Amino acid sequence: MTEEELDACEGLLIRPQGIPRGIIAVKKSIRSEGRKRFTVAHEIGHYVLPGHDEYGSICEANQIEGWGNGANIAEREADDFAAELLIPTAVVASRIVGNSPSLDLIQTIAEDCKSSLAASAWKYCDLTSEQCAVVWSEQGQVAWSRRSAEFPFFVRKGQLIMQASFAFNCFRDEKVPPGPALVPAEAWIESTNLKEGAEIYEQSRSLPSYGSVLTLLWAKHNIEKRSDYQEEEDESLDPQEFTVYRKHWPH
Repeated sequence: MTEEELDACEGLLIRPQGIPRGIIAVKKSIRSEGRKRFTVAHEIGHYVLPGHDEYGSICEANQIEGWGNGANIAEREADDFAAELLIPTAVVASRIVGNSPSLDLIQTIAEDCKSSLAASAWKYCDLTSEQCAVVWSEQGQVAWSRRSAEFPFFVRKGQLIMQASFAFNCFRDEKVPPGPALVPAEAWIESTNLKEGAEIYEQSRSLPSYGSVLTLLWAKHNIEKRSDYQEEEDESLDPQEFTVYRKHWPH
């Protein structure tokens, strides 16, 4: 692995023809060590995963940890590979037991695994049994979100960050609670199945180096009118993402 002054990408994999080895180059100016490690792991994924480009890859910033950017299947698989390599399921599972959801817990996981906060938050929502979702916002709107299997609502990609949320304050460089605190659930959830007056725990953190805000949502108590209700449509579903049956979501 080598660090280079890359302009058009954050990482690349070079595989010389006829030689069973590869060279990974990572953008030298990446500030976060966790992001840098994730980029390396992402390129390793391209090298070892079946069906990926035989001769290498060039990955732009939005293709690494790019869960909400319509990444193609190869990039999504490389991200999933990197997440498991750096943030093993067994490690996250052991941290979850006995701890309430919080960005502080996710930060601990990121530090223990020397990975990025975003990747650790994504992995946390994959494994927690709590009703949680993480949201990555850019320029005052949702860029991507990930919910646990138990979280009953979708947070729609592209929806504006509401004034009633702490994330809104983060974008205005205003003070927010250091830990999870209650906000109106409708500040994040657009649904006719939301209980009137329902509240949800939110913890938001500004990430100035990315120009973004990371949010953890936690429905500690039931906020649904009907537990068997299904949304008519979900605009946040990525047509590139697999269902549990390894089929694409319909366009």
